Amino acid sequence: MSGGDVLLPDLDHPLYAPFWAAAADARLTMQRCDVCGYVRWPPEPLCPECLTRGGTWTDLDGHGSIWSYAVYEHAFHPSLRSAVPYVCALVELDDGPRMISRIVGVEPSEVSIGARVSVVFESAGQPLDIPCFMPDPQIETAGVALPD
Repeated sequence: MSGGDVLLPDLDHPLYAPFWAAAADARLTMQRCDVCGYVRWPPEPLCPECLTRGGTWTDLDGHGSIWSYAVYEHAFHPSLRSAVPYVCALVELDDGPRMISRIVGVEPSEVSIGARVSVVFESAGQPLDIPCFMPDPQIETAGVALPD
């Protein structure tokens, strides 16, 4: 994806700046509560589990499973026209939180719930890299609970 007409996030926003700075270094980071250890996404000033202020930005391993997904046949923003069809997924990270992202590197027909994925970073123009996920057959699939 090129940065030409991409809607860019506020890279200096006090809550999100550490996330985008880490992404520029190809690292997936999220807030971890200093008291209860809860890893949260999106970032918030308070832990939703114990209401403690703050938290420490912690690098995650970037592995998870596709919890749900949708295949988009229409570009809902001009910057995505060349990507149609593309997959947006809710990825349940092994470290706990779920996040919405694109699935890349695979045909939409090959995406499935429960598939193991790893984070990759797609350039959206300097200085922005966006975390996306790519199927990773090397990750063990044991323990993935699929809905009946």
